[in-house]
Amino acid sequence: MAEAKKPFHKTVAENLIEQLKAGTAPWQRPWEPGEPGGFLPVNPTTGKRYKGINAIYLMSQGRTDNRWMTYKQATAAGAQVRKGEKGTPVQYWKFSEEQEKRDEHGKPVLDGDGKPVKQTVMLERPRVFFASVFNAEQIEGLPPIERKEQTWDAVERAEHIVKASGAVIRHGENNRAFYRPATDSIHLPDRGQFPTADNYYATALHELGHWTGHESRLDRDLVHPFGSEGYAKEELRAEIASMIIGDELGIGHDPGQHVAYVASWIKALEDDSLEIFRAAAEAEKIKNYVMAFEQKQVQEQGQAQEQEAQPQPTVAELTVTQHEAMKLADQAFQAELVRVYGEKDASERRYPLHHADPAVREAKETYTIAASQWREAMTLARQTVAERDEAQQAIPTQEVSMQAGPDDATDRAAKAVKAEAWMLGHLERGTLPGVLDTARLEQIDKALDLLDQIQPLSTQNEFWTRHELPEAVEALEAKIQAAIEPLEQLREEAKVAEARKVGDVAAFDAAANEAFEATLPHDWNGNVQVQASAEYQVDGETHVAAAADLGVEPQFWSVYAQREDGRYEFVHDFENAQQAEHLASRLAVVAANSTDNEHEHSAILARAHEDRVRRDPASTDEDISAAKEARKSAEMNVMLNDADMQKRIAELEEQQKQTADRSAPDERTYLNVPYKEKDDAKALGARWDRKEQSWYVPPGADATPFAKWAQGTAQEPALARTADMPALDYGAGQKAAQERVYLAVPYGERSAAKAAGAAWDKVAKSWYAGPKADMEKLQRWLPDNVPAQQAAAMNPREEFADALRSMGCNVTDEHPIMDGKKHRIGVEGDKKGEHAGFYVGHLDGHPAGYIKNNRTGIEMKWKSKGYSLDPQEKAKLAAEAASKLAARAEEQDRLHEASAQRVGKQMADLAPVAELTPYMRDKGIQAHAGAFTDKEGQKTYIPAFDIDGKQWTMQYIQEDGTKRFAKDSKKEGCFHPVGGMDALATAPALVISEGYATAATNAEALGFATVAAFDSGNLPAVAHALHEKFPDKPVIILGDDDRQLELTQGVNSGRVKAQEAAKAVGGKAIFPIFAPGENAYPANLEPVTPQTYREHLRATKALEDAQQDPEGATLTEQQTAELKRAQLNDKQLAALDQMKGRTDFNDLATKSELGREGVERQLKAEVGRVIREIEKKREHTQGQEKKQIQEQQPRRAARIA
Repeated sequence: MAEAKKPFHKTVAENLIEQLKAGTAPWQRPWEPGEPGGFLPVNPTTGKRYKGINAIYLMSQGRTDNRWMTYKQATAAGAQVRKGEKGTPVQYWKFSEEQEKRDEHGKPVLDGDGKPVKQTVMLERPRVFFASVFNAEQIEGLPPIERKEQTWDAVERAEHIVKASGAVIRHGENNRAFYRPATDSIHLPDRGQFPTADNYYATALHELGHWTGHESRLDRDLVHPFGSEGYAKEELRAEIASMIIGDELGIGHDPGQHVAYVASWIKALEDDSLEIFRAAAEAEKIKNYVMAFEQKQVQEQGQAQEQEAQPQPTVAELTVTQHEAMKLADQAFQAELVRVYGEKDASERRYPLHHADPAVREAKETYTIAASQWREAMTLARQTVAERDEAQQAIPTQEVSMQAGPDDATDRAAKAVKAEAWMLGHLERGTLPGVLDTARLEQIDKALDLLDQIQPLSTQNEFWTRHELPEAVEALEAKIQAAIEPLEQLREEAKVAEARKVGDVAAFDAAANEAFEATLPHDWNGNVQVQASAEYQVDGETHVAAAADLGVEPQFWSVYAQREDGRYEFVHDFENAQQAEHLASRLAVVAANSTDNEHEHSAILARAHEDRVRRDPASTDEDISAAKEARKSAEMNVMLNDADMQKRIAELEEQQKQTADRSAPDERTYLNVPYKEKDDAKALGARWDRKEQSWYVPPGADATPFAKWAQGTAQEPALARTADMPALDYGAGQKAAQERVYLAVPYGERSAAKAAGAAWDKVAKSWYAGPKADMEKLQRWLPDNVPAQQAAAMNPREEFADALRSMGCNVTDEHPIMDGKKHRIGVEGDKKGEHAGFYVGHLDGHPAGYIKNNRTGIEMKWKSKGYSLDPQEKAKLAAEAASKLAARAEEQDRLHEASAQRVGKQMADLAPVAELTPYMRDKGIQAHAGAFTDKEGQKTYIPAFDIDGKQWTMQYIQEDGTKRFAKDSKKEGCFHPVGGMDALATAPALVISEGYATAATNAEALGFATVAAFDSGNLPAVAHALHEKFPDKPVIILGDDDRQLELTQGVNSGRVKAQEAAKAVGGKAIFPIFAPGENAYPANLEPVTPQTYREHLRATKALEDAQQDPEGATLTEQQTAELKRAQLNDKQLAALDQMKGRTDFNDLATKSELGREGVERQLKAEVGRVIREIEKKREHTQGQEKKQIQEQQPRRAARIA
């Protein structure tokens, strides 16, 4: 068996270790000044040098010619690689890829010019690409190397860089050169002690490399004693950077001073072979940072005023040459792909790691190198542009350490004056809030303190003894006032980040509410999503979805914050996209400032910036490319400094190297597998060929087990036919995965996947099958079953049936019925005759639907992904979709109107309640005007009206308390006023509850009319309608506290909806307070979670099925014992039942020891207080409005120190 090749990073490290021992590593070799660009490896085709570890590895090959190119590039230059010569590998990493954005019909989305819109897709695991390059010494026919003529004065360039850096450099204090982090200063011997000016500047630039590591610059770990491993690692970075800078400037490189570190370097590489990769990458960052000072204008010492900056080129202008070269290489690559694979498959075949055709391989290598050169140019260009503004350096984040020399006070004073001058310059230009847009709390506080010091604007103020007071004092005063308010807002936002960073939940909530008037989840992972939203109706309830998914124009824009488990939580709605984008960008700053990891801080801001640029219609291709490259560069820095990621990369690299060594895939033996037998074939190891739409025998596997599906001797694939839906084995469905099985879960289906046991991997940013996963229900989200690698195409009805099963629905008989109407269906845990499931499915246009399991509370918005339609069918459905949707809406309106007329006629046979009905007696409520009963006085009828008084529906309540509404009636926004509409108009407040009995109890306690909205989902609509009708009345929501649902379903729907309704109208939500222990889960019992409750329901259903039909579902003793262990015990069930019966104010009156007196005490006190507060607030607001009219200038509010 052939020995597997070593991973690239191990090969590189071992090679460099041997060279370090021999003293021949690239940065150990000296060279004389005068030959710029003659040492580091370059690609003569592109004219660019190799960077990072690729440069180090190529230099370590010991070649005297620094030109390296691919085989194809050599051929294109009229040369030929000598026979038998071996190439040297170089590598490139890919962290994201661009894909064409598609609409709900699967068609590409086009921009205004008719070009496909691209979207960036983050890769779950980075991809590595290898290319082989050959040195010019291995190639015949190349012209001799042309040494670059040095047309500049190397010493002059070096002097310019050192001056422009602004670094503090002290001479003559010691006979050695070093950088002292404590004082942020460079110490050098006198210039006369250096043999030449080149030697002096080479040393100065080496120490300047260390200087870049300060926390206010590139923020490296510099605090290590001399001789330690950490000290040697920093020296390695500075030494490699010195080598690169010396080659670029032409001042030479002398490594003789650093022999003492060789042993430490060897040990570091032996302990961690990836250390040289990190060192090379950070050395490139040092080089870019230092060389960017060439773009800065040097301020002459003693210059009184800051000179205006000359117009500087943009990022796009600085990289136009590299961008054009990349585009040409891309076009050539695409042409080769079309030649080999055809127009249809060319785009898809861009992404495999290997191609059989040599011309395609070479074209891809050329494109990869050109793209890498462009990215590197972009990085340097961004660094150049960024260095024009020293915002983060001018206001330091920390005081200088006290462990410094005797002149530290002078240094601190000089830095303080510099910071003041910087801030004063931005203040006068009106750009101060902008440059502090992403600053931390301490930086903003310092800026505000400086604003305090500036005032009063008088020469008697100490501040103006250090700076020249401008003549236009009033103009400066106005600019100060204009800066205060935005800085105060930035301070409030920074307090949110500070609270999140230290984990202070109470402070976090308070700060978020103050800064954004919103609530953020405590387990927010920092991600934010902006969605163009619209509302739609299902079963009388209002839901919100992406407007694009519904095929309608946006009604509003929603901002969501993502939690650690992957779920998104609503934050705020806005009338326009700009407001939503602004909040999203500010939240991104909060997320970035919440971390102490500067690399992650930069990556968060880069991702947010790229999202913002992509969504901006005014962004150019260059803007988008620059934002993308900035994000990729930031993510690379995170990766290089993440130990866990380094392990994953090493594993991935080894796997891909092994893949690269394999020969072309064996000829595939295709199988004819009916759909209903696909799981059997998959269990035996069969794999799915997405392109050929057929199952096949894996290469090297024994074909005997697959004999019954064999296609004879033919190797061509046969389309798998669609048959009956699969019947999966019970035991196999419950088997949990031993290793993580990652899932492709669409956002709209996340709740259903979580209910089936899916869990969120924070590192991989993906859902996976958790330890207690129900693999049967997770089948639909396995990567093999998603559209990208989907099994045999299902028609929409079969796919929807699969979705129903994943939600715990029992798909039998005629289900699912895809007619666009509402249907009930049985679910796991139902008793005989019960149908706790609900769904709507339609086939119009793009088949879609909605599913809800009312027993678990989990819901899913479904869209078909696997159906197969020919172009004619698609065109026909697309044309019919709009008319069908309009017809469906018209039909719903017709049914609502017919139901309203039918209900109105029923009222003639009913009578107002004179004697209490059984339901009223059971609930302990009185008979109120507006409630009706039948002639026997047994049933209770509660009419429901809209805000205009029209009756649309009626709630029917049986003697046993069973409730239903009139068939096909409208319920959303309809309510019942306890006591009548006239009484409601005279009530001092709008008090809204869910059920009728609760509203009646509240009316009796308060002494005025209240409102019943019938359920929690209807609370927001009713509150909104009543608030518009009676805008001067305070709105109070007396909600249900469904604590038992929090345990069994993970959400307290009564409390959430009540708070949502109150927030929407500026009202107040109040909940009942029971006696201790009455509606709380006992602490001495084993906790109940949604997962354990679902397991209880499944186990109970399985045991009941086995008991009712012993022959149909046989269980072993072990299975029976496991199922019984999964059930909740009697005490747990009794505790949940007690909590379920104590949720609202009617329960408080009838089932609590506090009784009606408790209801009256709570309501009269709380409702009265709310009414007084709202009246007081209204009076205060009116007074403030009058006061603001009189005031001419805003005044700054006092800040608490």
